[in-house]
Amino acid sequence: MAGQLNQEQRDWLRGLGPQIAAFLGKLARPGEPGRFLPCLQGATRDGRRAGLGYSCFALKLHYILGRWEALAPEEQRAWLDYIKSFQSAEGLPGEPMSRHAFLDPPVIQNALRGFNWRAKLNHRLRTPRDLTDPQRAIIAETKQAICTLLEVGAKPAHPYLAFPQSADGVKAWLERLPWHAPWGAGAQSCHLAAFIRTQGPARLEAGQVEKLCDEEYGFLAALVDAESGAYFQGGLPERGQLINGAMKVLTALDWLERPIHLPEKLIDTCLLELPPSEGCHLVDWVYVLYRCLQQTRHRLGEVQERCLQVLEMIRRHQNPDGGLSYYIGRAQVGYYGLTISKGLAESDMHGSLLLIWALSMIAAILDYHDLGWRVIKP
Repeated sequence: MAGQLNQEQRDWLRGLGPQIAAFLGKLARPGEPGRFLPCLQGATRDGRRAGLGYSCFALKLHYILGRWEALAPEEQRAWLDYIKSFQSAEGLPGEPMSRHAFLDPPVIQNALRGFNWRAKLNHRLRTPRDLTDPQRAIIAETKQAICTLLEVGAKPAHPYLAFPQSADGVKAWLERLPWHAPWGAGAQSCHLAAFIRTQGPARLEAGQVEKLCDEEYGFLAALVDAESGAYFQGGLPERGQLINGAMKVLTALDWLERPIHLPEKLIDTCLLELPPSEGCHLVDWVYVLYRCLQQTRHRLGEVQERCLQVLEMIRRHQNPDGGLSYYIGRAQVGYYGLTISKGLAESDMHGSLLLIWALSMIAAILDYHDLGWRVIKP
């Protein structure tokens, strides 16, 4: 029947969960709860040293597949303690954004190695128009760790409060982002929204938190393009920036607990073209449709048909090792600028998470609930 999974697709999905679980078991570091490799064969030295990101990815996979609750309580505690161990009390010298941030040494050291310290001085002396690479890594890793902990009812040892806590500060933070490239700018809007909603209550009263949410929501409303429903400034971005940037902003709106501005237009924009067959492009395209359909049934049948096509695209990412790769037949190479793998013909942790997450949303769009999978809140 149109817009529904056939029996062969249902069988593949049912078999996929156990295969992913077995693949995760191969990536797990023996005797180190919560510690995982990025891939089986081609992990680099830096890839083997890093740990926070893969631990978060693996925990999210366990949550989606309904396997987190099956772990022994002591294993859960050890895993959560491992993630929490990355939170730094003092942070990096001279970088206030890093206080109580989650810092994975190989990731941060790599970002700092490639950073021009003279440029940093100039960055402080003038009105900055964007964040530095180290700041982006600090914020992204911290937001990911906090949201991963929250997904399973845990929280960091200390609230992370290195974000603007006034309406003027929120506006200034958002204004300096490069909204002509909405993928990166939208990601920062998402991080800010998550911090306001989850960390703000540690210092701010409820009314103040809502005021900051209103300020960010008003800023994002001014970015909406009436034709595409996407969020940007300047000329129409290329399609990857357009869709992936919209995904990040819709994630921000979810944390702000505010509605999407033009969900029907965004659905129309997504349906113009299928996404490229790469992890981020696939999951971001599906996420935009999934979130928009929570507000409207606009072109639902067409969305379902397109999602079946994307499911078949994702199937091409499965490998003999049982996992899924970020690229077709090739593992993800980089993580926040750090080279983590050689890009061999194998599955990887990042690709497996993104594509299982995409499939969990596709199953929801198709109203197929036999898997018992859950959709994460990124």
